Amino acid sequence: MRQRTISDFFWRDPEISDLSQEDKATLLYFLTSPSSNIIGAYQVVWMIAAAEMGWTKDQLLVVVKRLKSKGLIDFNDTGWVWVKTWWKHNSAKGAFSPKLLENAKKQCAAIPSEWRNDFVESLESVGINRVSIGYPYATQYPIDSLSIGHEYPTDTLSDPANSGGNTPPIPYSYSINRVSHTVPHTPPPNTTIFNIQSTTTTTTTGDPEYDASPQSPKTVVVNDLIFPPGITPEQCSAIQTQLASSGVASSHWQSILDEMHGAQLVVPIGNPVGYVRGIAKRASEGSFAPERGLAVTNQREMRRNLERQDALRISAQHKTQAVEIQLDQLPDHLRKSLSRILASKAKEAAGA
Repeated sequence: MRQRTISDFFWRDPEISDLSQEDKATLLYFLTSPSSNIIGAYQVVWMIAAAEMGWTKDQLLVVVKRLKSKGLIDFNDTGWVWVKTWWKHNSAKGAFSPKLLENAKKQCAAIPSEWRNDFVESLESVGINRVSIGYPYATQYPIDSLSIGHEYPTDTLSDPANSGGNTPPIPYSYSINRVSHTVPHTPPPNTTIFNIQSTTTTTTTGDPEYDASPQSPKTVVVNDLIFPPGITPEQCSAIQTQLASSGVASSHWQSILDEMHGAQLVVPIGNPVGYVRGIAKRASEGSFAPERGLAVTNQREMRRNLERQDALRISAQHKTQAVEIQLDQLPDHLRKSLSRILASKAKEAAGA
């Protein structure tokens, strides 16, 4: 069976000195609940928690609301509880030690999205740096307002060898790694998507910046290829024609577009087709290394991961709600009996 440690400071903590006996007992319960985890934010079944306290669900929720009003916990209708005094009694450095880090990160990823920013701030208040633990959620740099503090020439490429060492770090709260572009991408807000079924043939017309000959090459159109904001459909078509004729593998096209997006966030690009032409040439020669596009790519991947996690969390919440609804519909004597059984099972599982 797991053990939880409560500091004797609990009884002299000014935050709880004026709490009633019921309030203190409930706060102690959430600090030691069999459902608790190493970060102090976890999900309970209210009827089981109430049975373990010897109360009804309604009696427990009255006290829980009082604790929330005092800022000692937070909770929601799906049974999530965040014990805000958790780090007064548990070691944050221990919870995020190398041995427990992966488990702690999984638990952090599962908490309700509306708590994430405040939760990260609570970690930082006890000395846990979000970067050091790879925590990706509370980024302050939306993909369409990314700030990179130096110029990027309109129709040239980044060349680290010629940069003079002046490339500043990208201000993100997570590590930036190269991401594969062989999977479909979830488009960020306000992003133009030129999405045509599989491979088609188009003729590029109406683009004064693209010098198309009478024998224009066929355009290979890739599903879910994401273009930066402001790129017109005609420019999309011309860019895809340029990429298809460049000899660059289609799996790298999104990297090129992301590089243009990152550069576009610094200064406007007057000739996006020419810009892509230059990058594609470097890529075909093997001298192109993504730089500014990495942040764009990583934020999109982060968003996709968050969407997956939210979908899993919502699914789990629906299942929990269904169980509680079924319990609420039982006759009172059966509901109490079943709650005791479930509480007993939960204790057995916690001790296993």
